[in-house]
Amino acid sequence: MSSRALAKPSKRIATLVKMMESLPETLQDRVVEHLREYLEDLRDEEQWNVSFQNTEQSLIVAAKRAKQEILEGKAQPLDIDIGLKIPTLADYPSRREFMQLPLEERRSILAKQAEAMLQHYREDREWQELKAGDLIDC
Repeated sequence: MSSRALAKPSKRIATLVKMMESLPETLQDRVVEHLREYLEDLRDEEQWNVSFQNTEQSLIVAAKRAKQEILEGKAQPLDIDIGLKIPTLADYPSRREFMQLPLEERRSILAKQAEAMLQHYREDREWQELKAGDLIDC
């Protein structure tokens, strides 16, 4: 058994347990379900933050290159004709609002975006001509 399993619960956890015990069982079930969803959202948000931190520098370099290509008149609008409207983060006032959508809805949106990008990259092979140094030399 891990030492964590044997550890005494914190005062906050003990307080939460006492509060839960004071509720009727049906309400306890509802609170537990809400807590599960909330904890899953927190884990998702933390995973998002870690993922963003791991790719932030690459995204900055890519954005600088895109700005330069726009200034040079080399950039072309991304044309993804998939016949349906896919929401993006830009459709929400804040990332927090997007993160408050139900998990399955967020996953669905992200899956549709990934499919659209996959279709784009399969049809437009220009990106394969890029060399790794092209993004870094901006």
